[in-house]
Amino acid sequence: MNEYIAKYKSLNLPGKLIVINVTVWAVTQLLRLFAFLFTGYDCRWEDWLGLHANLNEFLYTPWTLFTYFFVHANLGENVFHLIFNMLWLWWFGQFFLRYHTGRQLLGTYLMGGLFAGIFYLLCFNLFPYLHAVTYAAANLNVAVVGASGAIFALVAAVAMRQPNEAIYLNFFIRVVPVKMKWFALAALSINLMNLAGGENIGGIVCHLGGMLFGVTYGYLERRGIDLTRQFNLFCDWVADLFKPKPRMQATRGGKRPVYHDRQQDHDYNQRQREQQAKIDAILDKISKNGYDGLTAEEKAALFDASNRRKNN
Repeated sequence: MNEYIAKYKSLNLPGKLIVINVTVWAVTQLLRLFAFLFTGYDCRWEDWLGLHANLNEFLYTPWTLFTYFFVHANLGENVFHLIFNMLWLWWFGQFFLRYHTGRQLLGTYLMGGLFAGIFYLLCFNLFPYLHAVTYAAANLNVAVVGASGAIFALVAAVAMRQPNEAIYLNFFIRVVPVKMKWFALAALSINLMNLAGGENIGGIVCHLGGMLFGVTYGYLERRGIDLTRQFNLFCDWVADLFKPKPRMQATRGGKRPVYHDRQQDHDYNQRQREQQAKIDAILDKISKNGYDGLTAEEKAALFDASNRRKNN
């Protein structure tokens, strides 16, 4: 087990997200299999993990706004749902990491999935046609699942950051380079064309919501605003609540033990994260404009951070 944990920790963030998605999918399939073998009934995990457009259903399962983009269709229903989503997550995750940090990727993935879910709820309850579809299917317990909304947020964010970077598509006859902006526009157009009367309307709406978030992220990034920063700090704060905190530190030489205050520890960790985010932004600026593009204050901050690391 320790070997597998070590391998997981060695993966980059897209790899870790793929492991999490595949593991959750495998668990849902095993639950479904065991439920059928022992009871003869199908385990409808979608009712508890998928996102329902019907607000009456959603109010009973609000956590599904987060869980829906970590679960995928059953093996017998759509064998390619998980496979293609994970391939896209790997490809565009690597593109994203060329110009962003892992924290920014995680923030974009989570916020993109959440925004796509909210967009899905709003569209299916505001637009007359989608509203009619939602409540006509209320008794069928229809729910949307899949990470594609979060992944399309990465696609749009990459296209906004590097619109002229080429992605190479293999058409068997030849490999064709396509600029990222045209690939993203083609994906947007296909989704829009399939929206009217097409299948998987819920998934398509999530794709559009994810792309809308990705475009917003890229637009603000061009103006020096990291949309994921505060969200990542909030996630760190939540994670800190569940980390065990030592209440006493033993010392040598007969000194009195030092008692730690949980709030002071949290404040220190938050200052460290803010400093790291500042350094990440400076390094990102260097990658775009070179070292000479930094201000005197930014150069000094980078120099101080380098000295702190040497001293540590």
